[in-house]
Amino acid sequence: MSTNPTTSISPLRRIARATAPFVVGALVTLVAFMLLCNTLPDRFATHFGLDGKADGYSSPTTALGQYMLVFAVEAAGIAGAGLSIQPALRTVRVLTVFAWGLAGATTYLFIAVMGSLGGADSAQFPLYHLALAAVVGVAVAAAAWAGSRRQS
Repeated sequence: MSTNPTTSISPLRRIARATAPFVVGALVTLVAFMLLCNTLPDRFATHFGLDGKADGYSSPTTALGQYMLVFAVEAAGIAGAGLSIQPALRTVRVLTVFAWGLAGATTYLFIAVMGSLGGADSAQFPLYHLALAAVVGVAVAAAAWAGSRRQS
């Protein structure tokens, strides 16, 4: 039994569906941070140039706060989009799948940064991680699409 793809979804439910991926991403990043916090340097690389060398630093807890802020901004943007789209189930599904992909890619990047840090002065972040983040985002989005097709 499938739901009509033009069925309306309430604004609150649209926002909840669209922002849930960022809550999950933030929680996964927080867990990874807690697991890695004893191995992180005091001066945490948070920005990298095109050559992959660190050129911006923060304390680990400040970096975690910045990561959570990125998730909040992404969630707010998607929530705004969720309020402005047509409330049809199909439209909400597409937005939600996009949100899962974006949250998956963002989570991968943050965990990859934490996992690839050596000493603060030698921190490197190879650019192939950007391609891997895109692959992770597409894979997460595909899984979300498959899951949403099964539910509707």
